[in-house]
Formats: sequence, structure tokens, C-alpha cells
Amino acid sequence: MINRVPRGASRENVLEIVRGWVDVFAAQDYQTAFDKLGYSISSGEPSVECIARAIQYYRSPDYYPGVTTFKVTDWRTARGGNPDPQQKVIWYKPNTVRMAGAVAFDLPLNGQWSDLTADFVFFENDNPDAGYTLRLEEIHSWRQTQREMEAQERTNS
Repeated sequence: MINRVPRGASRENVLEIVRGWVDVFAAQDYQTAFDKLGYSISSGEPSVECIARAIQYYRSPDYYPGVTTFKVTDWRTARGGNPDPQQKVIWYKPNTVRMAGAVAFDLPLNGQWSDLTADFVFFENDNPDAGYTLRLEEIHSWRQTQREMEAQERTNS
């Protein structure tokens, strides 16, 4: 699997690389993803288990009412669910952390699009000819986080 983004890559080139990693998630090969990309943000020490847990603990009463078991599925055949799934590439000017860009990609779960987003980032490295180093930053759902915070506030009131 490719864990580099070539310099001068187009948006579509970057998304093609990320879609390859979504295929790795669909194969539930989290070990390869972790070994090649890492996992920067997690609850506790980053590990393979954190990737699996981020997917398994996803919940959405809007897109998956009553569903409690999730698996990343093929992005090519996903239908329904989130009506506007993100597949966004953002480029940055060089900065102190050497971040060159980021990708937000909403994952297809159980055959339909979700709002569970895999955030990838890519960084400058010491060998400019090697392109940018791709990393997995986080897997999260902002809507789920919002619902959980609101539920906690109601409980504490």
C-alpha cells in the first residue's frame, strides 16, 4: 500500500491513494494500516485496537437506527445513508509541523455512507523526491461526539 503522496499530485490522485486505504479498512487489515500509517489521535495510547474501536463504537440514529455492529465496506458500491459524504482534500502552505495537506473521507459502513470520517494528513519529509508522508490522524464522527456531549450535559443537569 502506498503511504506517500507524490509532489504535484492532483486531488483525484490523493483520493485514489486514500481509497486504497479504505479498501484496507474494508478488509479489516487494521494492522497494515497501523504499521504503514500510524494512528495519531486516539483515546489512550495509539494502537491497532484504537482503529478497530473507532469503527466498532460508531453509532448514528440518523443513518443506522438500531444498528450496533459496523464494518467498513466497499466505497465503490456504497449507497444511501449520509446524503453528502465528504471526500475532501485540503492543501496547506509549508508550516512549522511540515504539514502539506489533509484528507477528510467519510467511510462507507455496512454498504452505505456514514458520517464516520477518516482524517489523513501528509507531511514534508527529509527527501523531497519521495513525496509527502501519509499518516492516519483520526477516525471520528463529529455528530456522534455532539450527541454524546449533549446527553452528558442532560445527565449532569
